[in-house]
Amino acid sequence: MEKKFRNKTTFIISVLLIIALFSGALFSCTLKAEQKSLTSHFEMVDILIADNQFSDAVKELKKIEKQVYDSWSYIGVYKRYARIGEEAKAEKIIKKALKKNSHNPELLAVYSTYLLRHDKLDEAKKLSEELRGTKYGSVYSEAVIKTARRDAEKAGNGNQEFFKDSKYYSIYLDAYRGSLNPIWIRNCAVFNLKEGLFENAASLLPSSFADADDAYFWAMVLYDARKYYEAIQALEVSRAFFADYPDMASRRTNRVTEVKQIALESDAYMAVSEMEQSEAKRQELICRLDTMEKLSPQDELLLSSIVVNSAIYARNQYEDDSCADLLFYAVNRWPDNVSALILYSDFAYESNQERQESVEIKNLRQNGISSLSMEKYDNRRKIPLSDALYRLDDALARTKDPYLSIARLDLKYKMDSSFSVKDKTADLWLEMENNYSEEEKYQTLLVEYVLSFLLRTNQKDDAWTLFQKYVSTALKFDEKQDFWIQVERNLSVMDVRMAEFAAWFATDLKKYDEALRLYEYSVYESGGVLFQGIVSPAVSTVSCMNLADIYFSTGRKDNALDLYGKAAGRESRNYIRSEVFYRIAEVYAAEGDKKNALRSAEYAILLYPDNVRASLLKEKLSTQSQQ
Repeated sequence: MEKKFRNKTTFIISVLLIIALFSGALFSCTLKAEQKSLTSHFEMVDILIADNQFSDAVKELKKIEKQVYDSWSYIGVYKRYARIGEEAKAEKIIKKALKKNSHNPELLAVYSTYLLRHDKLDEAKKLSEELRGTKYGSVYSEAVIKTARRDAEKAGNGNQEFFKDSKYYSIYLDAYRGSLNPIWIRNCAVFNLKEGLFENAASLLPSSFADADDAYFWAMVLYDARKYYEAIQALEVSRAFFADYPDMASRRTNRVTEVKQIALESDAYMAVSEMEQSEAKRQELICRLDTMEKLSPQDELLLSSIVVNSAIYARNQYEDDSCADLLFYAVNRWPDNVSALILYSDFAYESNQERQESVEIKNLRQNGISSLSMEKYDNRRKIPLSDALYRLDDALARTKDPYLSIARLDLKYKMDSSFSVKDKTADLWLEMENNYSEEEKYQTLLVEYVLSFLLRTNQKDDAWTLFQKYVSTALKFDEKQDFWIQVERNLSVMDVRMAEFAAWFATDLKKYDEALRLYEYSVYESGGVLFQGIVSPAVSTVSCMNLADIYFSTGRKDNALDLYGKAAGRESRNYIRSEVFYRIAEVYAAEGDKKNALRSAEYAILLYPDNVRASLLKEKLSTQSQQ
């Protein structure tokens, strides 16, 4: 009996399952038939619209309204009403659809767009808020931006600074996702850059660039994020866009110029210590300087930096003729350029100095014999000191630039050999008094120059007195409080050179904790970029070396080697790079790593053969290796 019951139950379930499957299949067939019917009706309406039979099209659409069953069908009817100008009927059908499904994103997006096109901004903003963060978020973004612009215009806020508010970040991001217009994602990057979030800005990098301007913008973002090689790649893309433009008129549609591209690319190569590649980029412009005319003021400024940097590179490579040509060009084209004038006056002084010659060379001269190196030295380019002095005075009369004042003072001392150290010291104190003012007390640059002179001439006590007095007065220190605590408290408002002097004096006075803090601020924090391990572009290489010395003396060998490496990479003067590698060799030698010590010493000598300490260390290490 029980077995029969189970069989009957199984039979009933099977029959019900068959019925359900049949019903499902029947519903599916019905749905497909309805879709096919709607598609046919829509095709008919499209034909009528194409033939301008709008009245018949409206009749057909009214029939279709009775058959629509999903959001896309409603949208199909809406679009066709809108196409033939039946705005009221279009709005009515989309509102009807929203009553049935008020949270459908497609319907919300379509009706919000309708409201925007009809200037119903507040309704559009309220309705589309639900789309925020979705693939239709750009509709909400448009509503927010248009509403804000309208309100700003009503309030008389013509400059519309409110768009710089960080609350618009997500609005711009949604706008980009919906439109792929690069301006929106760039706005997001700018928000991050303003907050110093360079990595976050770089993370927004798009997969492709819209044009030369877009690629250049992202190259700058990547440069600020210390992604130098990626910045170089973006710049190459930016320049490739230029290659596709048939003429200069086409290029003018872009804001970026070739000068800007090459200036940034050469800087990026310098940042990764590829000095030769950096110079190669600069040479792309320098080889055709005569054609670089009618530039914008910004491009003129960048071009002057490019020429000056190439002059510095030539000087460091002992290519005096090239250096002289570039400096002469620079001071003629940009007669008030401070960097060019200072380098020009330095070159003028050095080119007029006579070297001390060995007995062998003197004997050769007495016998009327000259080697190739002697001839090269004798025929070296010279710039008259009188010309350098004239140019400094001429520029000073126009600009009153304090840097030129210091350069003029320095050249005066160099030219007049009758000035003793005592005379120069007295003259500098008089210069300080003449430049005293209530606002700045002493001109910072002049104080820094005097401090350098006093330390260079072993007048440490006077230098310390001047430094302490200047800092205490300029920063309004409290005499009752500790001097060094107040220095550390005021680092953010202190000139980086003064911070470096503070670190040096702290070291000299054996205040090692204070010295470490001051050097770390100068090296890593003074540039405003607080990424760990990133050296400030404003700090001197000597301060980097001094901090590395402190690291090594306190047992932080890895930190010392890392900073020495960064110091060598950022420096273009070979004699200083040679000193850095000598110190690296000393570290390895102290650790018993003779192989790396010898390699570093040899490289130091290769960079600057006159590095006596490196030569002595190499000889010592070589002797030890043979034992």
